[in-house]
Amino acid sequence: MQSRLTHPAGRTHKGDSLANGATRITKFLEETTLLVKQIDPSAILRAEQILVDCYHQRGRVYTMGNGGSASTAQHFACDLAKYVVPEGGRPFDVRCLTDNIALYTAWANDAVREDVFVNQLRGLLSPEDVVLAISVHGGTGFSADLVRAVRYAHQVGAATVSLVGFDGGPLDRESTCSIRVPVESTPQTEALHLVIEHLLMSLLRDDLAGEER
Repeated sequence: MQSRLTHPAGRTHKGDSLANGATRITKFLEETTLLVKQIDPSAILRAEQILVDCYHQRGRVYTMGNGGSASTAQHFACDLAKYVVPEGGRPFDVRCLTDNIALYTAWANDAVREDVFVNQLRGLLSPEDVVLAISVHGGTGFSADLVRAVRYAHQVGAATVSLVGFDGGPLDRESTCSIRVPVESTPQTEALHLVIEHLLMSLLRDDLAGEER
């Protein structure tokens, strides 16, 4: 009669797989820890000040991104409109330019695709506003729509904040303030962009609460 017991080789293979998985997890988390320490604190503080100034000037923040970065842009908009606001206080005036999918796809379909964000900003953007762009590659070979939006913002006189990765691309070089995750990895860049987002929101919340006292 054939034994129903698991073959020893099967157990060894499973054990190797678990050990390999644990090693990969440890490697990713260790890399994340090192990257967090390499992010420039002065860039985060400058981005915070730009957003605080926008709030006091009653400007509007426009957030934007593509793919996973679009969801981070939406997260920024949500937290600026609610999380950072003192109880009973005035919320940020904020708009995520990928939230209205009908408008976004209408511009993407009927006009130059690279102008999909610029076309939503025309006639609305003012010097008191902030354009916040999020891009893994910083517009190098991708996301020309974000680069054009940042350049348009500068023509209007608005400040720009970018969250980027890899070498930073044109967004890193051209934005008023750029926060770069120094790694050539999409998962790590997108993960740390969310860490930066929550750090900025925590700083803003504390600052605005302090002003209410």
